[in-house]
Amino acid sequence: MTVLLGVREQDGKYNDRDRIMQVAYTKYLNSLCGGCGLPHSMVRGDENVGRIEWHDDVVCHGCAARESLSEDKNRTKFPGQLVYPVDTYAD
Repeated sequence: MTVLLGVREQDGKYNDRDRIMQVAYTKYLNSLCGGCGLPHSMVRGDENVGRIEWHDDVVCHGCAARESLSEDKNRTKFPGQLVYPVDTYAD
């Protein structure tokens, strides 16, 4: 097993599978646009002009809750304080 899968020997050394997985993951990240996160094959080149549209008709209620919390100027903030989601329907 590998570090990337969360299981490996505790000898502190990377094995061959770790290296292969890291190279593959790095190649994958390098294939994405740093601005929009879409694959270069979809967003670069003249043949892709007009291929992508951005829509703003969907609201992520998780993002909305996080943004409203960060915009609350009366909230007391502590160094190292973590902000995390809680599913209020999960009971």
